[in-house]
Amino acid sequence: MILKTDADIAQGMILQRDTENPLTGTTEPGAEVKVRLLKNGDEVLTASAAADDKGRFCVMLPPVSGGLEAYEIEFTGTGVTLKDVLFGDVFNITGQSNMELPLCRIYDPFDPGKPFSGEVRTPDCPYIREFRTEIVCCFDPDTEFDHWDSGSWFSADSPQAAGMSAAGYFFAKELFDRYGIPIGLVNTSAGGAPIEGFMSAGMLRKLGGYDEFLDTVTVPGWMQKTNDEAAERCEKYYAALEAGDSIGSRVIAGDCPEGESFDLPWRIENFCGRLWLWTEFDVPEGYDTDNAMLLLGTLTDSDKAYINGTSVGETGYMYPPRYYSIGSGILRTGRNRLAVKLDVFGGQGGFTPGKRWCVKCGSRFIDLTKNWHYAKSYTCGKLDPPPFFQGMFLAMNADTAPVYRKKFKGLVIYQGESNCGNPGRYRELLEEYIKMVRRRFGYEIPVIITQLPEFGMNDDSWAVLRQAQLDCTELPQTAMAVTLGLGEDNDLHPINKWEVGRRLGICAERLIYEKKNYKPVRCTSAEYEDGKLILRFSEPVKLSGEGAKFETVCAGEIHTAHPSEHEGGLILPCPDKPQQVRYAWSSSPEMPVLFDSEGLPVSPFITDVN
Repeated sequence: MILKTDADIAQGMILQRDTENPLTGTTEPGAEVKVRLLKNGDEVLTASAAADDKGRFCVMLPPVSGGLEAYEIEFTGTGVTLKDVLFGDVFNITGQSNMELPLCRIYDPFDPGKPFSGEVRTPDCPYIREFRTEIVCCFDPDTEFDHWDSGSWFSADSPQAAGMSAAGYFFAKELFDRYGIPIGLVNTSAGGAPIEGFMSAGMLRKLGGYDEFLDTVTVPGWMQKTNDEAAERCEKYYAALEAGDSIGSRVIAGDCPEGESFDLPWRIENFCGRLWLWTEFDVPEGYDTDNAMLLLGTLTDSDKAYINGTSVGETGYMYPPRYYSIGSGILRTGRNRLAVKLDVFGGQGGFTPGKRWCVKCGSRFIDLTKNWHYAKSYTCGKLDPPPFFQGMFLAMNADTAPVYRKKFKGLVIYQGESNCGNPGRYRELLEEYIKMVRRRFGYEIPVIITQLPEFGMNDDSWAVLRQAQLDCTELPQTAMAVTLGLGEDNDLHPINKWEVGRRLGICAERLIYEKKNYKPVRCTSAEYEDGKLILRFSEPVKLSGEGAKFETVCAGEIHTAHPSEHEGGLILPCPDKPQQVRYAWSSSPEMPVLFDSEGLPVSPFITDVN
């Protein structure tokens, strides 16, 4: 009998302990599928089920207690045996790019005291494993996939571990280190996905405000037609850049034309097209030129870097850090030449301020901030960018649907950045999302929210969205990791995912394992009495650090107030009664100064004054 299991039912998988688990796949229509669970070659249990008339089967494997010993699952009479199967706790991790961000992206070459800094390396725990499938966007309102055809499980001691979700890995590590049981991660995140991306067309229409969009994207053939038109448009644009580049070969060869001088950081405004940037630097005698790296921070938009005429790296869009390995024999002692091709698509480009620009030779750094030059090679209009389908409403609903047939210990979501354009609606959307996934799982799955850290926007949109995330923890069986202090105001993808994961793990320990009604600390009342404002909290809080600042809102004006501790809460001097009081209320607030009794930061908040 020919049998094929679905992509997530595979060798090396982790299944949820102490509950039934569905084993799914395809075989001959109507065939009886028999399963044997083996441990050290001995039969532990059996199960069976018949395939339907399309050949789809679902064998429910009876509950198995967790542990570090591996099992085998044998599909009798098919020649299919899945080895190295573990039973532990499995979590659905989802959201957008900060959950998707892999371990290889949190490399910090400047601070050897941080995890995954110094030399790029991967973890070595075979009991932490992640399943990841290819992202497939779909706008057909009647389509939801019932299984995954592609994807694989990989462990945190494998060569693929560098691609594992960084936040997910450190979350799993916190739990494994504490409980000593295998931790599985089923990763359904998609960079740029709004919360509405995981919702069905029917749900979006019921929520309201999406009809015009849905009427467009759900037309049969819309996605393919849009993609084909964009591909043709972009091909012409890029071809024009190449054809119009009159100086690139000269700059690479060191025959540089006259150019404008600048130092880093540097930005160019009101320009689209191709720039060439170049500088020279000296490598002292004795520097390790065989293990070198070029570090350029992040650039807008697309770049390709050359050292002494040899390409050392390129990146097609603005977000990833430019950490380019310089191969042996390229750098030389003495004078070296760096040239960077920079394509600017949206009207402004250049180097992101606040980064470091240097060449790393072993443990030594050569600064690259001074004596740069640039020349415009080709000027054109803005690029009408290709559609970013996974950043659209509805796009991920079909692809993530198979997750609802699996069994999980909990769900961890790191999402919200793509909803900051309309943060006032986010509470409604996140609450409806949580209710939706619980309906589809068929049980009240515990949900852990990752609150957005700081990021350098010029408005309070991220602050509004953080408050919405905090308010959603009023739902039962929810918790939230406060990430204030872990962001970078000049980078949408901060690298400190080890502390994010640790805080998420603490939430899971308290909410799921200790079965506490664990909620983030929140301000429960703000009362004005005789020129002072008294803030009370759900738990005692403490101030840490100097210059703690809160803000009061009085008749539309913002005033700064400096609090002091008062009977487990805070007291703020206020000459006049305000309407509201708020803490850390900006997209990129200052470092946290308010902590709970265990030293974890208190969430930013805004509350009315009584």
